[in-house]
Amino acid sequence: MDIREKLASVGLGLPRILIPDESIDKGKWSVVACDQFTSDKSYWRDVETLIGDAPSARKIILPEVYLEEIDRDGERDRINRTMKEYLESGVFRQLPPGFVYVERSTPHVNRRQGLVVALDLEMYDFHRGTTSPIRPTEATVLDRLPARIDVRRNAVLDLPHILVLFDDPGNRVFSLLEEEKSSLPGLYDFDLMKRGGRIAGYQVSDESLLERIATLFDGMREENPLLFAIGDGNHSLASAKEVWRELKEKGASPDHPARYALVELENIHDPGLVFEPIHRVLFNLKDDSFFEGLTAIPGSTVKELPHVDALKKRMGEEGFIGITWKGKTYGVTLPGDRDELEAERLHAFLDPWLERSGVTVDYIHGDDAYTALASREGNCGIYLPAIDKNAFFGLVDRKGSMPRKTFSLGEAEEKRYYLEAARLIP
Repeated sequence: MDIREKLASVGLGLPRILIPDESIDKGKWSVVACDQFTSDKSYWRDVETLIGDAPSARKIILPEVYLEEIDRDGERDRINRTMKEYLESGVFRQLPPGFVYVERSTPHVNRRQGLVVALDLEMYDFHRGTTSPIRPTEATVLDRLPARIDVRRNAVLDLPHILVLFDDPGNRVFSLLEEEKSSLPGLYDFDLMKRGGRIAGYQVSDESLLERIATLFDGMREENPLLFAIGDGNHSLASAKEVWRELKEKGASPDHPARYALVELENIHDPGLVFEPIHRVLFNLKDDSFFEGLTAIPGSTVKELPHVDALKKRMGEEGFIGITWKGKTYGVTLPGDRDELEAERLHAFLDPWLERSGVTVDYIHGDDAYTALASREGNCGIYLPAIDKNAFFGLVDRKGSMPRKTFSLGEAEEKRYYLEAARLIP
């Protein structure tokens, strides 16, 4: 079995990754994932000011904060034109077949390790109840896919913000890479903008090392049929899957580049990978119907608390969530089975209520952003607990996908920054 076959057996391709050429200012090139700071246009305006006329990943992605106010077709065409210009003008340099080993520090953790790879979409299924080796961790909202599919269908580049988790309690993969780091060619080492920390990357192309990595993943697959779980970017990966399905139906060859999606793998047991909750904020409420309806659920309890910090002390109690409404803080305990997550209990009420009310909701990372938005007149904040990451793979294997935005891998500025890319066309 050659190296490509061995990697294929654990859901990995062998990509020729593109990184910005040495002449490109990587501090201006690399920007945070498009689905961050979705209620903060000032963040993205600052990014655009910092970049100026320099080549940047910002010019080939669409921050979701702008989704409701732009001509999507026009923006899609502009992005795709810019991708082609970047490919043709020497913005990128192509690496030998292989992966990229990543070490990153952030304002919150000293180090987090990652491995940029090509994930085989043939071994990924986003539908509920799947037992495929590569699975989503949150429910896929099908009506969120068409716009993303449209962008990828016409794109020449895969520029990922997807983070994928694997279960390696002994940290075998990254211990191996750390041991070999002194022999790996350095690719980049620079500060990320806007409090993103610092990132360094190393080329992993030696066949013997790639084979050892594949062997480790093969051992994990024997221990657990769930090999890879999507941590961030599930809808982007689902869109990539749908585009590959279309191409395959039209006769695309099995080695077509679009069969693969570039992602960063991270070990769920990495001390630098912190699971954070994702809170909710409802905007422009006209009455008390949400608060009254939620607290009237049979079996629920509600108690006024002095401040948001008091919520944190009670997070982890079964069924407990926080509500910030009209300047007051409440602790609410929702009924449900012991195996139900707090987010599941909440959304059993929230989702149908949102459909009836027409109220908009956003998903908020970080206590400061939550407090600022939830305290505004007419807004209602919903404060949720974090998930125990040590029980995460068992939870996904047992329960399947969770409600949308149940957890976050770190704070907003710790999300993956766009950096590496891969061709989507032969």
